[in-house]
Amino acid sequence: MQFRAGILYVVLFVVVAAGAYGVIATAESPEVTIDEANADYVLEAGDEFEVDGQTFNVSELGAGTGTVEYVDEEAVLEVQWEGQGDGDWDGGDSVFLGESEDDEYHLMIIMPEAAEDDEDEAEPEEFLLIEAVDDDEFEIVQREGEPYVVVSEDGTEELVHVTDVDEIDTQVYQEGDGIEFYDDEDETMVDGEVTDIGTELVTVEYIGTEIDEYDLTNAETVTLNDQEFGVYFPSDEQVYLTSDLDAFQAQHDEIEDHGDRVQGLWWVASLAALTAIVIAGLAFMPVRG
Repeated sequence: MQFRAGILYVVLFVVVAAGAYGVIATAESPEVTIDEANADYVLEAGDEFEVDGQTFNVSELGAGTGTVEYVDEEAVLEVQWEGQGDGDWDGGDSVFLGESEDDEYHLMIIMPEAAEDDEDEAEPEEFLLIEAVDDDEFEIVQREGEPYVVVSEDGTEELVHVTDVDEIDTQVYQEGDGIEFYDDEDETMVDGEVTDIGTELVTVEYIGTEIDEYDLTNAETVTLNDQEFGVYFPSDEQVYLTSDLDAFQAQHDEIEDHGDRVQGLWWVASLAALTAIVIAGLAFMPVRG
């Protein structure tokens, strides 16, 4: 009797496990899609489109991913040059005031003398650009943080401050001064403004071109000009963008619910199979007496 009852329960739980597995195997997982009629933008590689006055360009599409670019030709950019005031006179960054190699200058931050009763380090207010010269032609040494040129006259040598040597071009800049320099990234001359002079860095702002890139991923969202869009790739050559995020999120919720149901069925199948094994083992145990 025990054996027969055990077999019946084993069959029952095997059927339950098989049924749960069958539902899992045949269940079709929902996908996030966007109908072309409901898309705000239907785009291909190379297309331009406008979002609230900003023009974007689809630079790349393929395999469910893509890239959108926004080119800002009037972006406020900045460059920082290093020039430690307490270091070597030529230890700072090189700044080019023209397009040729002969237009190279060394940047040196001018450190002011602190007052005797001032415990805080004085902040610099100026920096010096020193024309890069041939070491064989000019010998420049540093004395008390200042650059001097060794000048020989009548067999004697004397030190002349580099700003007083006519053969070496020097330029002094303060905050708010304009400066024209060569931008090696854009390979062009730009007009900048000195906005900050620190003990180690000089900051210059200028107007230039900046390219912002935005990644597109299938079934994800992207924010363009403060507007959020759902992304769907119907093919490798096209992408749809929709601003109907409620419908877009509803599809994500369906996928999450489907995943929860499938996970629950896996638990049912696993527990039913395990229970069938345990009952089968008990059914074959010998009965005392």
